[in-house]
Amino acid sequence: MAASGIPVLNYHAIDDTDNINSSHNVSVSLAAFKEQINWLHKEGYKTVTNEELNDLLFHKKKTPGKHVLITFDDGYFSLHKHALGILSDYGYTATLFLSTSFIGNSYNQNDFEFVKHDRQLTWSEIRELSSNGWTIQSHGYTHTRMTHLDIPSITKEVTLSKNIIEQNLSKPVDSFAFPYGIYNKAVIDQLKIAGYSSAYTVHSGKLYPSVKRFQIPRIEINNTDNIDSYKIKVLTGYTSATNGIRAKIRDIAFANPSVKDLIEKWAHRMGYGNR
Repeated sequence: MAASGIPVLNYHAIDDTDNINSSHNVSVSLAAFKEQINWLHKEGYKTVTNEELNDLLFHKKKTPGKHVLITFDDGYFSLHKHALGILSDYGYTATLFLSTSFIGNSYNQNDFEFVKHDRQLTWSEIRELSSNGWTIQSHGYTHTRMTHLDIPSITKEVTLSKNIIEQNLSKPVDSFAFPYGIYNKAVIDQLKIAGYSSAYTVHSGKLYPSVKRFQIPRIEINNTDNIDSYKIKVLTGYTSATNGIRAKIRDIAFANPSVKDLIEKWAHRMGYGNR
């Protein structure tokens, strides 16, 4: 792995409408996405697959050059409509973390109202992504806040989504992205039992060999980013120096999931946090 770290970029939907709402920043505009991917290519970045990243992380495989992992959450049709062709033009691939209960439908959750012009991918479209080098992994079954669930419900979320993807694509699923980025030790424990080898958060920062397998950071890219802020995120892993300091403190505090749970428990009791 490069000494400078590997950025793992976190996208959701691509918006090709003229009224993209900056208060609903799960989407990026089509024009911005094109500009961002073009910049990556000009800077000499090569995409790695989820499997290749696991080799770099866990098997200490050395691969020269500048690398980036591009990830998408949820599973919007706009990925097939726009991202597939744009990435393919540069020889790029991506990893899709898929919420399986919505396949072929619109999302029925209130917090997805801002992408109501989009829909979930169909299995036919997902297979086409897979055949073009995309890696399809799990984002849970119903895209729920899993720290609110009991153990049997957590188990259902992580095993059902994994089984559905494997049955439809005949490819292994061993990585998970936490819905809303929310997790605790119980969720991580159930992922391990279900056969996952890694999990992705929404903690900012670049990826280094010291990363915890079930707390891999990702850099969120949204429609508030211009090309300058995008460059800063890719090059540093953070939005600013202050963000970087806070993230490093968080990484130390959250290194042990049990300690993380205790910190968040007391923060919640004192009126902080969103759990």
